Amino acid sequence: MQKKEEKLGLWLLVFVALGSMIGSGIFNSPKDLIRVANPQGTMIAWVVGGLGALMLALVFVYLAARKPALKSGVYAYAREGFGDYMGFNSAWGYWSVGWLGNVSYLALFFKTLNDLLGERALSPLTAFLTGSALLWVFHAILMAGIREGAILNFMVTTAKLIPILLIIFLGVSLIRSDLFLTADWQSRLASTGETTTPLLQVKEAMAVILWCFVGMEAASVLSGRAKSQQTVRFTIILSLLIVLAVYMLITLIAMSSVPADELAASETPLALVLERTAVGAAGGTIVKLGIMVSVLGASLSWILLSVETLYAAAKDGVLPRTFRKVNRKGTPVNALLLTQCFTQFFLLSILSPRLNETYLAAITIATTLVLIPYLLSSLYAVKVALSLRKKEATFHLVIALLATLYSLYVIYAVGIRYLFLSVLFYGIGSLLFIRAKREEKQQPKRWEWAVIIMLLTGSIGIIAGILTGGIEL
Repeated sequence: MQKKEEKLGLWLLVFVALGSMIGSGIFNSPKDLIRVANPQGTMIAWVVGGLGALMLALVFVYLAARKPALKSGVYAYAREGFGDYMGFNSAWGYWSVGWLGNVSYLALFFKTLNDLLGERALSPLTAFLTGSALLWVFHAILMAGIREGAILNFMVTTAKLIPILLIIFLGVSLIRSDLFLTADWQSRLASTGETTTPLLQVKEAMAVILWCFVGMEAASVLSGRAKSQQTVRFTIILSLLIVLAVYMLITLIAMSSVPADELAASETPLALVLERTAVGAAGGTIVKLGIMVSVLGASLSWILLSVETLYAAAKDGVLPRTFRKVNRKGTPVNALLLTQCFTQFFLLSILSPRLNETYLAAITIATTLVLIPYLLSSLYAVKVALSLRKKEATFHLVIALLATLYSLYVIYAVGIRYLFLSVLFYGIGSLLFIRAKREEKQQPKRWEWAVIIMLLTGSIGIIAGILTGGIEL
C-alpha cells in the first residue's frame, strides 16, 4: 500500500530552486564571463539576462495563477497550449537538461577535487568509478522518497551557501575601481586583447548567464507536490531575486579584485578572491570544498526535477506507461532509473582529461535544450493572456511577449551549432512518443509525423557525421 505523501512547503521548494540554480555557474561564471566580456559588458549582460529571466519567472507565476490545475510546469504548459507532441518535446528537452547538467556537475566536481589533491590527483578511470558510485547513492536516496530528497537538498544547499557568503562579505573590501573600469572596454577584451563590441559581449555572455538561471521554474515543476499554488508563485520570484543578487555581487567582487587575464586563466576563480581576504591561503580550500558540495547539491536537485517531469508526461500518456510506476514512497522508480542510466552512459565523457571542455560543452547543450520548454511556456502565456485580454490588464501580455523575445534571443546567442545538435536529442525521444501513442491506441497527427520524420532524418545524419568524423563533438 502506498504511503500518503507529505507535501513540500515554501522553504523546501525555495531551496530546491536555489539548489538547481546555484550549482556550477556561481563558481565558474566569473572566469567564463571575463573571457568573452569586460566587467562593464558583463554587468550589462547580467542586467539584460536578469530582466529576461525575470520575465520568464513572471510567466511561470502568471501561469501558476491562471492555470492552477496544470501542476507540472514547463511540460504541462506546452501540452495544454500546443498539444501532446509539443508537451512531449518540452518534457523530453527538460528531462535531458537534468541529466546533462549532472554530467557537467560531476565533471566540475572531479576537476575541482583534482585541483585540491594536486600531485595525488585521481586518474580519469578512478574519477569515473567514483562518479558512478555517487550517482547510484543519489538513486538510493531518492528511492526513499521525493520529500526526503528535498530535505537532503535543503541541508546541502545551506552548506554550499557558506563559502559564497564568505566571498560576498569579505570580498567587498577588495574592490578596486581601476580593475572594474577597464580602458577601451567597448572595443577590446581586457582578458585576451581580442577586439569586441558591447553587443558582442552581451551575446557571448548570454549562454553562461542563462545557465545560471536554469531551475527558476523548479517550484512549478514540483507544484503537484507543493502545499499550495500560492507557495509555488512566491517561491519562483523569491528564489530568482536571491540568485540574481548573489550572482551579480559575486561577479562584481571577482572582476574588481582580480586582474582580467589572471581571472580568465584561473582554474578556480573564486579561490583567488577568498585567498586575498583575511581568510588567507585557507580560502582556496574553502572555495574548492564549496564547489564540490555545491555541484553535488545541484545534481540532486536536477534529478528531482528530471524525474518529476518524466513521470508527469507518462501519467498523461505522452510517454510510455512504464514511467508511471511509483514505489510506496511515491518515487517514480522507472523514470528515476532511466535518468540515472542516461547520466551513467554520458558520464563516460569524464574519462577525458579535458574536464573543463566537457563541462562547458555539457552546459551549453543543456542551455540550448531548455530554451525549447521556456519558449513554449512563454508562447502559451501569450495565448492565455490574449484569451483574457478583455478581463485583465495588458501588463501580463507584455510580460509574456518579452519572455518570448528573450527566449528567441538566447537561442540566437547560444548559436546554431548547439541548436543543431539538440535535434539528435529530440529525434531519439520521438521514438518514445510514438510508443506512448500506440499504448494509448492512438497515432500522432499528420503534422506531428512530419516533424518526427524530419527530426529522425536529421538525427541519422548527425550520427553518421559523428561516426565518420564529419561532426566533431
